[in-house]
Amino acid sequence: MRSKGGAKGKPPKKAGDQKPRQPRQKTPQGKDILFILDIGTRSVIGVAGRVRDEMLEVLCVESAEHSQRAVVDGQIEDIEQTAKIAGLVKDRMEQKLNISFQEVHVAAAGRVLKTGRVSCEMELDDQKSIGAKELAALESMGVQRAYQDLIANLSEGDPIDFCSVGHTIVGYQLDGYSFSTLTGHRGKLAGIDLIATFLPSEVVESLYTTMSMLGLTIASMTLEPIAAMNAVVPRELRLLNIALVDVGAGTSDIAVADKGSVCGYTMATVAGDEITERLMQEYLIDFETAERMKFAASAGEPSFEYADVLGFPYTVSREEILERIRPTVEDLAEQIARGILSVNNDPPKAVFMVGGGSRTPELCQRVAAALGIEENKVAIGGNNYMKRQITAEAQYLSAEYATPIGIAVTAMATGGGENFSVTLNGSRLQLLGKAMTVMEALRRGGFQYGQIMGRSGKSVVLEYNGARRIVRGGLPTLAEIRVNGELAGLSTLLQAGDQIAFLPASDGEDAAPTIQSLADPWAPFEVELFGQITEAGTRAWLNGIPADGDQLVVQGDQVQVKQIDTLGELLRSMGFSGWEEGLVINGKPADTPDQKLVPGDVISLGLDTPAPKAEIPPPPPKPVPDRPQPERPALGVVLNGQPYSLPPKEDGSWYQLFDLLNFVDIDPSNPKGEIVVTRNGVTASYLEPLQNGDQVDIHWAEER
Repeated sequence: MRSKGGAKGKPPKKAGDQKPRQPRQKTPQGKDILFILDIGTRSVIGVAGRVRDEMLEVLCVESAEHSQRAVVDGQIEDIEQTAKIAGLVKDRMEQKLNISFQEVHVAAAGRVLKTGRVSCEMELDDQKSIGAKELAALESMGVQRAYQDLIANLSEGDPIDFCSVGHTIVGYQLDGYSFSTLTGHRGKLAGIDLIATFLPSEVVESLYTTMSMLGLTIASMTLEPIAAMNAVVPRELRLLNIALVDVGAGTSDIAVADKGSVCGYTMATVAGDEITERLMQEYLIDFETAERMKFAASAGEPSFEYADVLGFPYTVSREEILERIRPTVEDLAEQIARGILSVNNDPPKAVFMVGGGSRTPELCQRVAAALGIEENKVAIGGNNYMKRQITAEAQYLSAEYATPIGIAVTAMATGGGENFSVTLNGSRLQLLGKAMTVMEALRRGGFQYGQIMGRSGKSVVLEYNGARRIVRGGLPTLAEIRVNGELAGLSTLLQAGDQIAFLPASDGEDAAPTIQSLADPWAPFEVELFGQITEAGTRAWLNGIPADGDQLVVQGDQVQVKQIDTLGELLRSMGFSGWEEGLVINGKPADTPDQKLVPGDVISLGLDTPAPKAEIPPPPPKPVPDRPQPERPALGVVLNGQPYSLPPKEDGSWYQLFDLLNFVDIDPSNPKGEIVVTRNGVTASYLEPLQNGDQVDIHWAEER
C-alpha cells in the first residue's frame, strides 16, 4: 500500500526534513541590459530596460525615498546616506530580475550649471568613410574646446574645476556644407557645432563615489534636462521652438529646442520643495505632512485632514490650500519663465512640464501667464511621445518618470556611452570634458597613488657605534601602462575609444637589517680563554646585550660592533686587563699583547703570570635617547655560596658574568688548574647576562 503523502515504500517527508532552498545565482548584467539610477532630491528611482528593435523595453522600475535630506537642490551632500537608499533600490531590482548589475547610467543636476556653445573642425582622411571613432574624436574636441573657454571666462568666486555632464549636437559641417549626421560620408574637413554643459567637479565626484560604494561603474552620464528632452520631445518636434522644464523637488531644469536641435540649458534653484515649505509655515505641520497635503491638492481631493505639530486636528479644503500656496506658485512660475527667456530671447511656441513638481496646482497656467503665451501652450509632458520609443506600463509613460526613462533613452541613443568613453582594464570610464590623462583615468578607476607610483619600503633609523645610520627600504617596481597596446606614461592624453591596460606598481620591501649586514667586515670566530670557549673577531651588542649576527635591528636600536683580533683586545673586552704578560697561546708564550688571534687559539695562564691589575671593564654603549632603558632594581645573585646585591649600573646596561670577577679571590700568579665558571650548575660563558636569583660559581678547578 502506498503511504499517504509519500512514495511507495518510503515514509512521508516532514517539513523539517526538507533542505533549505538555495538562493539563485544572479546572472551578470549583459550588454543588452541598461541599468539607470536617477538620484533626486526627494527619492532615488531605478529603471532597468532592454533595447529591442530600436525601442526601449522597460523591465523593472523601483524607487525609494530618502529618509534624510541627503540630496539638496539636486546635489548629493550625504554620500553614505544616498548610497544606502540607492543600494536598496539596486538590491530590489536585482532580486526581481535575478541580475547582478555592474554598470549604471546616471544624470547630474546641481546649483552651479555652466553651458558653452562652440564650433571646431578636424581634418579627415578623405579616402575613408566617417565612422563612430571619428565622430567621437570630433565631439571630444568640441567638448574640450568648450571646457577651455569656460575656464578662461570664470568669474571670481566660481569653482575652479568643472566636469562635462552632457552635450548636444547642434549641427555638423563637411567641407563647408551642413549635415545632420556625418556617418558614412567622406571629406577632408569635418566641423561640429555643439552645446556642452558643465557642473563643479565636486558634484560629479559625489556621484562617482556613491556609485563606487555600490560596486557600480558609471557607463555614461548626462544632464537631467537632456535626458528628459530625449524622452519627451522627439527630434522632429525640435524644429519648433519648444521649452522643456523638469520640475523636481530641489531644482527646475530647463532645456530649449529650436530649428532641429537643443539650443540651450539652464536651471532655477526653486522647485517643489518651496511649495512644501510654504505649507509647513502656513499650517504649522512637518515636512512629510506638507508633502501629503500638496499631493492631495494636486490629485484634486476636495479636503485634507491633518494634525499640526501641537497635535490639534484640522480639516482644510483644497480651495484654501491653493489660496495659501498661490504666491509661492506664482514666484516659481516667474523664475521658470526667466530661466526660459535667458536662453531663448522670445517666449517659446510651447512648454512641456515634467517631473514630480510639474503637477503642482495652477503651475502650468502661471508659467503661461509669466511667458505671455496661451494657457494651452503649456502642458504636462509624457505619454504622447514617450510611447513612440518606449515599451512600458502606462504609469511609467508619464511626466514623473520622464527623467529616469530619458536617461535610458539617452544611453540607448549613444550606444550606452561607448562612443565617448575609454576602457581601463576592461571597464568603461566616461570622458568628462577636459582632456583626460592616464593618471586621471587611473584615479577615476579607483586606483590609489600607491598602486600607480608605488612606494619605497620603510627605512630603519638606528645608532651604529655611536653614529646615526639610516638603512633605506627597497625601491618599488614601476607600474606598466599601455594605451592601445603601446607603452604610455601617466601624462599621456586620452581620446575617446582608447583602451588602457594597467599593471599596478609593487611596493619596495621594508628595510630589515641584521647586525651582520651592518658590520664591515663580519668575521667572528672562537678561541679558548682560560678553559672557556670565547668569541673573538667581530663581536656585537644590541642595546647593550651581546647579540648574534643574524639578529634583526629595528627602528631606534643601538648597535655596537667591535673587532677583537689581538690578545690584548680580547683580554680587555673580557675584563682581564693587566693579564697580558705571561700568557700562553697554543702552548707557547705569547709574544706581545698585539699578537693576532686565529680561530681555535687556546689561551691559558703561564706559571709566572703576575697578579692582575684592577681595571674596570669597558662600559657598554650608551642607550639610544629615544629608546631609554627601563630603570632596573638591584640584582640579587649568589656567588660561590655568598649572596650579593648588585646596584643598577649608571648607564642602565645589564650585568654579565665577567662583572663578578671583581668579587672572587683568584690569584693568577698561583694557578690551580683551569678557571671553572658555572651558572645555575651549567658551564657558562663570561659574556652571559646575569638574571635575578642566579647561582654562580667561579673557582680554580683544583680547589674543588
